[in-house]
Amino acid sequence: MSANRYPFLFATLGKAANTLPDELAQPLETTLSASQTADTTTLLDQLQRIRYSEGADGQPLVRKGRAPGQCVALSRIQRANAGLTFLLELFHACERVRVDGDISQQLGDDARDGLLFACRGLSEYVDMQVDAA
Repeated sequence: MSANRYPFLFATLGKAANTLPDELAQPLETTLSASQTADTTTLLDQLQRIRYSEGADGQPLVRKGRAPGQCVALSRIQRANAGLTFLLELFHACERVRVDGDISQQLGDDARDGLLFACRGLSEYVDMQVDAA
């Protein structure tokens, strides 16, 4: 596979695109290279929005007096915080079921540990992004 044959795939995945078989690479390239019209949104367009500036509400984050890099950092903080809030709500509900609910509805220790690790990881990421902003 060459960068010239699948330019959008290489732009999206980098060297990892080399590991894809042609049967998978061709339809992905077609999807990524689809042109955007007024009534459709392409996969590549959405990936770029999400990667660079989309806040937790799905809209590009713009702050008056902030540089574009700061807006990117703030949007990352918003998304990570939204994920952290959801995970904590899920963990809280799991704890209520563990204490008061039916045993068949309870999560195991490994799942609860996974939720805690995910919360810790997101919290640490938010802390790093706050320093960057």
